[in-house]
Parts: sequence; structure tokens; C-alpha cells
Amino acid sequence: MSARLRNIVRKRRLLVARAAEQRGDLAVTAGALRQSLALADLAWRGYLRLKSSPVTVAVVATALVAVGPGKLLRIGYRSGLIVLGLLRLSKILRTLR
Repeated sequence: MSARLRNIVRKRRLLVARAAEQRGDLAVTAGALRQSLALADLAWRGYLRLKSSPVTVAVVATALVAVGPGKLLRIGYRSGLIVLGLLRLSKILRTLR
């Protein structure tokens, strides 16, 4: 094998090793970003859903006027926790069958 070919093979191995290391770093960074982007994605889907349904906007606006924004947020947070709990419970019950 010529010296030039050995040099090319050595550089290729170094590049492959560096690419593997960078892939690992990217996976760690992407894992941290995934959680942050999940909230933004949820907000975006909620916006699109509200935009596509004027009746829902009217119901939310009426609830804001009737209850007030602070109390409505507390109710929404608690009901969201209840819904998540019920979804987890249903998933557990499904796996037990």
C-alpha cells in the first residue's frame, strides 16, 4: 500500500471517529431540546385547534369573562392533571388485560 493511500485511510478513520463522537453529542443536545420543544409544539397545536374552531374560541372567551383568567388557569391546570392521570390509569388497565 502506498504512503498516500495509507494517509487517506488514516484520515478517513479519524473522520469516522469524529463523526461518531459528534453524533453522540448531538443526541444528548437533542434530548434536552426535545423537552423544550414539546411545550412549544403543544402550544402551536392548541393555537391551530382554536383557530380552526370558532365555537371553542367563543366558549373560552365566555369562560374568561365569567370566571376570570386566574381561576380559569387553575381549573384548567387541575383538570389537565386529572386527564393525564386518567389516561395513565387507562393505559395501565389496558396492559393488565
